[in-house]
Amino acid sequence: MPWRIPFRLYFLPLTMGVLYLMIGYFTSREQSFQFLFLSFTLFGLSHLCLQKTSTNQILWHGLLFRAILLLSVPWLSQDFYRFIWDGLLLLNELNPYAFTPKELITKPHLFSPELTEVLYRNMGELSAGHYSNYPPINQFGFLLSVLWDSNSLLTSIISMRLLLIGADLGIFFLGKQLLKVFGFAEERIGWYFLNPLVIMELTGNLHWEGMMLFFFVFGWWLYVKQKPWLSSLAFAFSIGTKLIPLLLVPVFVRFQSRKRSVLMACGGLISLALLFLPFFKDIGLENYLATLQLWFKNFEFNGSIYYIVRWIGYEAKGYNIIRQLGEVTPWILAMIVLLFSFLKVKKTAKEVFVAMLLLLSCYYFMASIVHPWYVINLVFLSLFTRFSFPLIWSAMVLLSYVTYAHPDFQENYYLIGVEYGIVFGVLAYELIKKKPLLQHF
Repeated sequence: MPWRIPFRLYFLPLTMGVLYLMIGYFTSREQSFQFLFLSFTLFGLSHLCLQKTSTNQILWHGLLFRAILLLSVPWLSQDFYRFIWDGLLLLNELNPYAFTPKELITKPHLFSPELTEVLYRNMGELSAGHYSNYPPINQFGFLLSVLWDSNSLLTSIISMRLLLIGADLGIFFLGKQLLKVFGFAEERIGWYFLNPLVIMELTGNLHWEGMMLFFFVFGWWLYVKQKPWLSSLAFAFSIGTKLIPLLLVPVFVRFQSRKRSVLMACGGLISLALLFLPFFKDIGLENYLATLQLWFKNFEFNGSIYYIVRWIGYEAKGYNIIRQLGEVTPWILAMIVLLFSFLKVKKTAKEVFVAMLLLLSCYYFMASIVHPWYVINLVFLSLFTRFSFPLIWSAMVLLSYVTYAHPDFQENYYLIGVEYGIVFGVLAYELIKKKPLLQHF
């Protein structure tokens, strides 16, 4: 009996720490077998680690795993090169929505020639040929990451990583309080804070869903503290980091009285306008919107229902109908948002979180692009519901990285079928049985 205590407190987290060391410093995304073996092992161990674990242990274990990755160079995504590029543009008083990297690379160097070449070469042709699509709060974060030493790539990576770890800490403490307020065990925050996808994609690969979620959680915390004006400001900052929370606003509005909904909506819109104004007052809005449309009409990755519809289009038309689907998808999405917003008046916070989770899941099921880090949003929302399918998805979505093992980035549709087959199966089980698949959730 006594051996279980040191195993859970010391051996298990230290073993996980070694695996994070291996995956962060000695694994590339082309090494798909090694990556998946280490990742799925981490998911299994994290599940064991969460059994009968206190929130203090969750906190220290989560900080240990994040600290291990502090000096690593992101290995699964090249997006951080563009993040740093945009930050350096702002540092040089240039609008990242007004110039593409390809336009600036031919001009006199704005920052060190060596760093310019590294950033431009590694961000990829797709990013280099388009204007930035990252909202203003993202841009301010990028700027902060290059202030310490604008000529050092590693320093910028560490600075950005510390910002995102700080956001995760905010989610931990505020999320723990919200869980208690809404009648859930505060230990459930561990399903987010110790989730390997969260740690690898936010701390490891520097994606900003964590910052978006921090402001989203902060907005909810302010709301339960009876501070609606400040809450609307926090939600505006969340949207100003990533646009995804815009989909959830109508559901949240239905949760409140009509008067408060109007007041908070006005406050949020004014805050958003002030955030975007410095970038778009002269130039940039048209470029930004044009870049956003590309995600609907040009790009594909790890789709589910979208791929099925695309296959039907190939059979019927003989070509890829992504552009036609891109024209229709926003309207379908708008109808789904209205359906979730007005079909049933939400009376409790639990019902609102369920509606948000299912609405956002529907969006991802329809989307032509579902990067692994997108699922992190569902992982957090699931903490306030009885659903555990996002936790299963957070592991299965890593199968999509097998794409990068192919020299031409060819997707493996069999693995995508396995991924979504399992996710849809778990979702169907939880909808029919009305209980979570995972125990202790």
